[in-house]
Amino acid sequence: MAERFPRSIFSVVSPSSESDSKPLKSSNGGKISNATRRPRRPPEKEMGREGRSATPTPIADRRNKRELSNPKSHAPKPPLTKNGGQNPKSANPKSKVENLQAIADTPGRKQQKSPTLPRSGNRVDAPQRRKIESEPLPSPKTRPQNSPYPGSPPPKNRGAKRPRRRGISPLVYATRLLILGVGIAVLAGTVISVLNSFTSASPVAQEQLQNIAESPSPSPSPATLTLQLNQEMVGLKAEIEKLAAQNPNFTPGVFIVDLDTGGYASVSSDAAFAAASTIKVPVLVAFFQAVDEGRVRLDQVLTLRPEHIASGSGELQDQSPGTKYTALEVATKMIAISDNTATNMLIELLGGAEALNQQFQTWGLSVTAIRNNLPDLEGTNTTSPRELVNLIGQINQGGLVSLRSRDRLLYIMRQTQNDSLLPRGLGEGAIIAHKTGNINSLVADAGMVDMPTGKRYLVAVMVKYAKNEKGADKLIRDISRTTYEYFEQGDAASSKSSP
Repeated sequence: MAERFPRSIFSVVSPSSESDSKPLKSSNGGKISNATRRPRRPPEKEMGREGRSATPTPIADRRNKRELSNPKSHAPKPPLTKNGGQNPKSANPKSKVENLQAIADTPGRKQQKSPTLPRSGNRVDAPQRRKIESEPLPSPKTRPQNSPYPGSPPPKNRGAKRPRRRGISPLVYATRLLILGVGIAVLAGTVISVLNSFTSASPVAQEQLQNIAESPSPSPSPATLTLQLNQEMVGLKAEIEKLAAQNPNFTPGVFIVDLDTGGYASVSSDAAFAAASTIKVPVLVAFFQAVDEGRVRLDQVLTLRPEHIASGSGELQDQSPGTKYTALEVATKMIAISDNTATNMLIELLGGAEALNQQFQTWGLSVTAIRNNLPDLEGTNTTSPRELVNLIGQINQGGLVSLRSRDRLLYIMRQTQNDSLLPRGLGEGAIIAHKTGNINSLVADAGMVDMPTGKRYLVAVMVKYAKNEKGADKLIRDISRTTYEYFEQGDAASSKSSP
């Protein structure tokens, strides 16, 4: 009995090749034939990779019954040994069932990948199929509403949903329309009231408005362009008075202004003198003002007629009537060579002497006037040294004409060919834009001087004398030289306020 117990255990738990070949002995000492022994299934047939045998052993039947009674006990087949059979330790059916039960009861088992359906012919394929079909579908929260199921790809991460734009409330829309309508009504009412004020104006007011609309744009106010005078240059004035005292036969009128400081020197500057050819300076200003207003073009063709021809200085008097010139050529000859005939042509072009005199008045020139066509040997055309300086000063400040016309006007005045008066008293390198005048009883010169040091000043000298008296030209040259030297050295004498 002691010998058989261990032997029966090994024969059940761990059969070997020897137990299969050797005959077993009975309790009475006899041998048990192989025919009476319980047949055993080879390991490769019981647990093969290709499936179970068609006639399972009783052990397999018991195991299958347990698997059928417990669907959760399905587990992968145990691994095969190297020789193709089962691991001897897993040969005990009871231990196999326990292992399968432990695997089935492992937590998280349901989260594993769903097993594939068993092949047809296996006894457990129906429970397996029922288990797979009975698994719950994914929660609606975890799958997209519109995607097909099963087998649909996971939804893309589209980020946070944009808030839906709310439509405009009808009340807000109506309020906006009301505000817009009120604004348009107010604007229309304003326009209508303005138009009614124009239409309901008196006939006199309507005529005035029409005259303003038809009249050319006014020039800058002369009052705003008047030269700002500060203190009188008493030292320079004393020098000029000394020169005048040395020439008692002459009556000089002098006005000088320092454009940098506003200092001035005046000797009988407000007295009316015969203008001679200096009247051509205001005529030139009126010409360029007409150009700026569009009434005259620089390339406008002017025809020389017999009534224009005048004696005295100039070359157009020698030309045949009917000769044509541009307006710019005529204006240039009027200043550069002091052509009297060219001056008469421009006076007619600008509307005549009366129209020009009214224009001079608007510039603040009360003494300057044209009373006769040139050459005016009687000296009826008048002006004063102060008014000539004020006029040139306004041009320099950008008044009366445009800047383009100002530059052209000063360029023409620098081409004056007669340099026997003011230019003779200037130092080397000085530039002067000026206009001379000369008749039997008067000699004059007025212009703007630019010194090499950068100093700029205005000067006008007019000397009246008796007929056939000589020396007036020299007096103008001496006054010009004294003035130039004064600005070179500076005023060392004391100054006093202007009266």
